[in-house]
Amino acid sequence: MRIRKPVLPSGWYPTSPASVETFILQFREKIESEPGFARDAKACVVPHAGWTYSGAIALSALLRLQAEPETLVVFGGHLGPSDQPLMLMDEGVETPFGIMPVDVGFRNLILEKVSCRADIYQDNTVEVQLPFLHYLFPESQLIWMRLPANIDSFSLGKTISELARSQHKNVRIIGSTDLTHYGPNYDFTPQGSGEKAYQWVTQVNDAEFINAVILMNKEAVLQKATDDYAACSVGAVLGTMGYSEDCRLKKPELVAYGTSREIYNSDSFVGYCSIIWR
Repeated sequence: MRIRKPVLPSGWYPTSPASVETFILQFREKIESEPGFARDAKACVVPHAGWTYSGAIALSALLRLQAEPETLVVFGGHLGPSDQPLMLMDEGVETPFGIMPVDVGFRNLILEKVSCRADIYQDNTVEVQLPFLHYLFPESQLIWMRLPANIDSFSLGKTISELARSQHKNVRIIGSTDLTHYGPNYDFTPQGSGEKAYQWVTQVNDAEFINAVILMNKEAVLQKATDDYAACSVGAVLGTMGYSEDCRLKKPELVAYGTSREIYNSDSFVGYCSIIWR
């Protein structure tokens, strides 16, 4: 049995069961007391920075996912428009809570429809979600994919929905992306620095991307990510949108937004959001 071990360096997320639980409990009561909170979401988009920066925002969506899914499908990214989708080909992943099994049967069905290369690379977009997911859904299996930044990822999400429906499989979808990477560290400073730059990122660039997702406008989502660098893993968002459209889920809702600048004040910062589909 091939098991993928964690590859991210220390600091991305807690590595002991107790420390993961402590982190989650630190935010859980506040999130669950928010007006309209319900565990009825079938799909979500969450950020993938280190937990110090975006963990609470990610939990705002993950805690709203409906309980007891058979399989969790996580769409990561960091792929270009000409890349092939990537699929974890191992049988399980190691998390602080032990081995989270991969749904090998469902993976084989997906691979019959979608051409994928093996994901053997170091990347944070999926791994950083796994301790959250293994804690919140200890009985669930995993599908780990990374999707390219092209419109075909929307169709791939629809394919996942069709396959899950044909198998009567109870799944949840987690799309993983951060938003605008702004500042000299990212060689992206169209609005200079300081408060003007911060306002542009939060009120214009990130806001327009989020609005395109809320409107389910896949072309605008891809355009904002490609032309305005408003998301680093837009394929994951498009895959989640395609799944949600095919399942006829309700209009998406923004449940949390923030930036790394609220945690660490710097001219280089990243936007984060959590969006759910009920």
